[in-house]
Amino acid sequence: MSMGALTERHLVLFGTIVQSFARHEVVMQEIMAHASGADVASIKFLTAHLSLAEKRDVLFNLLRHRAVPLDQIEQIQNWLQMLSTFTALYMDITHSIWMEGRPQNSIWPVWLSHGPSAAVKPLHGIAENGKEFIEDDRDKLTYTLGDLEEISRNLENNYISFQEYAVAIGLGTSYGR
Repeated sequence: MSMGALTERHLVLFGTIVQSFARHEVVMQEIMAHASGADVASIKFLTAHLSLAEKRDVLFNLLRHRAVPLDQIEQIQNWLQMLSTFTALYMDITHSIWMEGRPQNSIWPVWLSHGPSAAVKPLHGIAENGKEFIEDDRDKLTYTLGDLEEISRNLENNYISFQEYAVAIGLGTSYGR
């Protein structure tokens, strides 16, 4: 079976990114369990149908209801900000077919090559040569292996720090490490 422009390394990195999102969700569910006095399995069942954004909203509503100190809530928001940054990539990994992109040695979701959206690209600046767009992480549409490796590494480091913080404030466990 051919994967087109995707190599085994792309697929490994895609899997690592998806797993990183899942690991962040587990920490969120552990925090919900600790804050509510429920077990993690019950929270998992109660939130299974929710999107990541909905789980995040439930988490923060619960933390405010349980009067968790604001500095802790803000710190948890900071750990989850990285997921918001890469949600578009996560959604494209899980819901798109990928093909060779532009510039060379990059990939992008096939939907970018069809219709008027192919001409739409977020513009935050122009490179020194005046011909290339500059993307930020939230608006990135094409990815090299190096980009995916860096994103994967950043998500893993964020997860480790997030989990350690949850344990340190008494709202998490070392489950999943």
